[in-house]
Amino acid sequence: MTILEALQWAEGKLRGNKENPKLDAQVILAHVISRGTAYLFAHSEDPLTTTHIEQFQRLVERRVRHEPVAYLVGHKEFYGREFTVNPHVLIPRPDTETMVDLAKTVIAPTSLIIDVGTGSGAVALTLAAETGRPAVAIDLSSSALTVAKLNAESLKLTHLVAFFEGDLLTPLLDESHGESLGPHAVITANLPYISNRQYEGLDPNVKAYEPRLALVSGIDGLDHYDQLFSQISAHRHILPAKLDVLIEIDPSQRLSAHALVKSHLPHATVTLHNDLTGRARVIHVTI
Repeated sequence: MTILEALQWAEGKLRGNKENPKLDAQVILAHVISRGTAYLFAHSEDPLTTTHIEQFQRLVERRVRHEPVAYLVGHKEFYGREFTVNPHVLIPRPDTETMVDLAKTVIAPTSLIIDVGTGSGAVALTLAAETGRPAVAIDLSSSALTVAKLNAESLKLTHLVAFFEGDLLTPLLDESHGESLGPHAVITANLPYISNRQYEGLDPNVKAYEPRLALVSGIDGLDHYDQLFSQISAHRHILPAKLDVLIEIDPSQRLSAHALVKSHLPHATVTLHNDLTGRARVIHVTI
């Protein structure tokens, strides 16, 4: 079987999926033979080894069952960098780059980056790499932190990012941390924000494979953010004097999320930002 024949076979198998079967086939085969996708077109008549054919066919069959390509190949690009991913972490998405763009505009030479619910570490590591500022990455899952630490090592950012296991801001909410957090912190949070009802209608790619713990947050999808802003309000004296908090939301939550923030921090300035598709995606809270 040649490279071209393998791609044609896979495209036929994947045609029933909603996604792009041609692109999926190319990414999977490039991964199997450890080459870039451009190589496939320049060497379309090259024969594949039996081992490569068998491995490719197994991965395609898994893709037919809607397993995300990122999990099949073990990595996903985010903000121009490759991040290791596995089923313990959510796959980084382009929507979240909006939050990174906004965070970069408020990070100053004295800022500390605090990424809550870091998962693969995509946001914390990207911001540390882009700004050179130190970051704290927190997650409740030790398995997720293992992935994030691997990414820090591969991106050579271990000197800039510290990892803590715990619930939301809890690892930092100790009187002894007060001064060490500095005068200004930028808190980023891409926490679970899908409601119970929304979860039932999710695409099979997401529902069957990505961790439910990182997706669902109660009846309205805002339970985790409610807890986060409750922590910020209750422990305001420990946290830096100046705070910028950026959270990712579902567009349908733009009003309810705004009201939630104000219920905990009535004097905060709350600004809504759209993603590249023009939909409400990030709330910026200045305290």
